[in-house]
Amino acid sequence: MSVKLAYQSEREYNNSKGIILRATFTGKYGTQTVGDLLNLTPSQNQGVDGGISDPKAAYNHILQEPPTTVAILNQNIGGSYVAIIPNAVPTLTNFGLAMYEPGGTEKATAAVYTAPELAGYVDIEVLIPLQ
Repeated sequence: MSVKLAYQSEREYNNSKGIILRATFTGKYGTQTVGDLLNLTPSQNQGVDGGISDPKAAYNHILQEPPTTVAILNQNIGGSYVAIIPNAVPTLTNFGLAMYEPGGTEKATAAVYTAPELAGYVDIEVLIPLQ
């Protein structure tokens, strides 16, 4: 996995409940037009196996269905930026995170992340409707 997700906090907004995650990057970029796939399931190995690293598992009761909204809150990746690419049939493991370099060109498939991208992070908000 080239994107690690770590739980930051919970939030309620506009009749939805959600979590805020911090994404950090390792290794190489995924596939152009798909991006790096985000795995919104709980991690069993501190995020190394994909999934969300959360020592308290505080979000488990929130993400029991695919989210209705996935949004970027904050980006600190050295001038690069990301965008969420939803799948036509969203699941907890198939939202793409596309990385664009300064100037707007998407990273090439399997391109190595730059030092600022590796050192930075992106905060992501994931929301599902309140039950």
